[in-house]
Amino acid sequence: MTVMAVATTLTQDGAAAAWPEGVELPRYSLWRRVPAWEPQGRWLRDRPQMVWPDTVFSIVLAPWVLRALLAVGLVLGQVTMGGGVAAHLAAAGLTGALWGWIEWWLTWDLAPLWRRLLALAGQGGLSAAVIALSPLGGIVVWSHSMICGTFFTGPLLLGTIAGSSVLMTAVQVGGFALLSRNGTLTAGLFALDVTIGLVSIGMANRREEAVLRRNAITGRLLAEQQRNADLQQQLLDQARTAGVREERARLARDLHDTVAQGLVAVVTQLEAIEDAHLADDRTRRRVDDAKALARQSLTEARRAVNALRPPALDDADLPEAMAVLVREWGAVNHVCAELTVSGSPRPTAADATLLRVAQEALSNAARHAGARRVAVSLDYLDDEVLLDVHDDGRGFDTAAGRRPSAAGGHGLSSMTERLRLAGGSLAVESEPGAGCVVSAAVPG
Repeated sequence: MTVMAVATTLTQDGAAAAWPEGVELPRYSLWRRVPAWEPQGRWLRDRPQMVWPDTVFSIVLAPWVLRALLAVGLVLGQVTMGGGVAAHLAAAGLTGALWGWIEWWLTWDLAPLWRRLLALAGQGGLSAAVIALSPLGGIVVWSHSMICGTFFTGPLLLGTIAGSSVLMTAVQVGGFALLSRNGTLTAGLFALDVTIGLVSIGMANRREEAVLRRNAITGRLLAEQQRNADLQQQLLDQARTAGVREERARLARDLHDTVAQGLVAVVTQLEAIEDAHLADDRTRRRVDDAKALARQSLTEARRAVNALRPPALDDADLPEAMAVLVREWGAVNHVCAELTVSGSPRPTAADATLLRVAQEALSNAARHAGARRVAVSLDYLDDEVLLDVHDDGRGFDTAAGRRPSAAGGHGLSSMTERLRLAGGSLAVESEPGAGCVVSAAVPG
């Protein structure tokens, strides 16, 4: 019986490693050699394997089966053999040598065929010597079917099973001296041992092959299921992003068609009032205040419309929109501006936020920094998207820069709030005379 793990091999530290993906497991055969089913490293490590509970013994436990048989053979050999002290010591010494030989070849790289032949020949020779002194002391030969079944395939398997069956038959009849006394019994036992060995190996390996193929199919199905789940999540994210954009566009249209247009009408009506029609200075001041408030509200309404519906993202993804923004901003402000994109671009729910943050950062650089060069980078990481806007301008005190500007601009506080609502964060590094770096991070 062989000890195999489901489409796995064992690494140096004993951990299971999968049968190479995309490599077809060759069909096992008793009659022709199939190298893929033979060792490619240490025993039971680098070949198709099954793990417990699909197999009787785990790969780690299998060597201990050999050790247990050796221990049992040592005890039985000493109890059942006759002769004097010298014979007992000789049998015990040979059993110890056999044990040491097995422990040695268990550490070998068994990929070369000659090493497997040498390991089995040494084990068979020492087992035969033990059987010659004490037949039951050679009980470890019952493990030869398992060893041969994992060492060889095809004609070599047939030959080694036949050779091992000679030793098994000697143990069964009570020693080599008794093999020739009853030829019929010896031949029958030999044929039975060969048959049992080949049938058990063939059945075990065919079962293992079926389990390996079943698990390979299961693995592919699970991988496909995971890919489908990832695709479904991607479609949901895209649908959510599209829904957010559509809703923002609807709100922008509503604001433009109602609030903004209404404020335009109010401003127009107030502008139409002539000073001559105003009764006194107090009324004139109130009308002027109403005009200022209406203009300010109109400005805020238009800013809200622009924030809800960034035109640059209507027909382009974020890297394309960012490239247009950087190029046009550099041309208008006569500043050398460059954009670099790294990673694999993908749509996210925060694309509009990043674009607005970039617009605000570039606007601040144009109005306040006096920069000669601006570098914008967009980095797509595994789970987030990073935006950096770096200018070589005059810099500023970041604590003061977070306050809204007197002109009504949003400043750093506005960018921080935008990113907070998108689940992201903002970091600003600057000091007077040292330029400025605005860094934004959003989930992605």
